[in-house]
Amino acid sequence: MMTFRGTSVFPDWTDWQLARELLRHVGCADGEQRIAELFTEEEVRRVNAYLAAGRPDTDRLTAIETRLKAVPDGWRQREADAGLIEDADGHPIAVLGTSGDVQLRLGEFLASAPADAEWLAQQLRWAWTQLDKLRDRIDDAGSLMVRTHVETAIGYVRGSRETG
Repeated sequence: MMTFRGTSVFPDWTDWQLARELLRHVGCADGEQRIAELFTEEEVRRVNAYLAAGRPDTDRLTAIETRLKAVPDGWRQREADAGLIEDADGHPIAVLGTSGDVQLRLGEFLASAPADAEWLAQQLRWAWTQLDKLRDRIDDAGSLMVRTHVETAIGYVRGSRETG
């Protein structure tokens, strides 16, 4: 078991700054020792949480998409009863305890939820793909790009995908 520093060498550093510094030492032969000498246990936890948050949870998104495929198409509020949400075949999905022809924001939200969630999942997959392309370019960039400037724009630590 590693014994970490008791007090921080980097008291005001952001998680991004800590991650950059920690990853500089990971690949070294004495990397674990260096990390233990430089970082507190809390700082290492912060770095691990920061790097984990930057990794797309594709399994969870796939599970959400699978659940969405099982939802019947065409959810809507029933005419003349905004509190009754039904599928395209008229089967009740949710009853909100109201009746009559009134505007019901919760009903509108629920009726739109499947289509909105599907759109959000598509947008998230696209954004993750674009982010990976950007990260690849940062990782492969030579001296023609000031990488730190680009890294800070998206909170990315160069090389961090190889550590997960």
